[in-house]
Amino acid sequence: MTLAPLSPDTVTQYAERGSWSTSSDLQDRDFADAAVVPGPPAPEAPEVPTDLSAISTRELRILSNQLYRILDVDFPPFGVREDYEAVAEALEGRDARAAEQTESAKLREKFRDNTVSSRFELFHDGVMVGYVKYDMRAGRIRLLETVVGPTYGRSGLEPVLIRQALLSAHKRRLAPIPYCRHAQAFLAENPQFRALIPVG
Repeated sequence: MTLAPLSPDTVTQYAERGSWSTSSDLQDRDFADAAVVPGPPAPEAPEVPTDLSAISTRELRILSNQLYRILDVDFPPFGVREDYEAVAEALEGRDARAAEQTESAKLREKFRDNTVSSRFELFHDGVMVGYVKYDMRAGRIRLLETVVGPTYGRSGLEPVLIRQALLSAHKRRLAPIPYCRHAQAFLAENPQFRALIPVG
């Protein structure tokens, strides 16, 4: 199908009906009056406290989401990126500590009293990771030494061992006496367990 070129008569007909816009029509229009549709307003940056340890993990997550939404624009406000990185780092630290506590909780479940060797032992995957050596006389149990294997030296298992040893002694109606420095440090940090220690 071929299109026939417009004849001068056809052009005149269209111009008379006002079907076409000419360049002079466009020059007469004022484009400044055209309505500008504003985009959605940019969200305001939330206040980020200087001490992030003072707020809860839930509040940190909400703050992280708010800051991330503000960063997801072409030109984020000054300082928002640094705030977001600080909040994200605080969240990662809390997640790591929670994972360590979960691991300690798993280890806590595998605790036993080895009466033959006179020690409370802690196992993980069938491997002993630490123990509390004790001596028992006349209804008293003396906590002599706390030992944690070199692989688990930084896992913070000493308090787990001491807590379980004190609770085990209490269940058996034995009076624990803390000779071990780890036991003494645990009692200093956890005064609620001092009631188990005999006076005098």
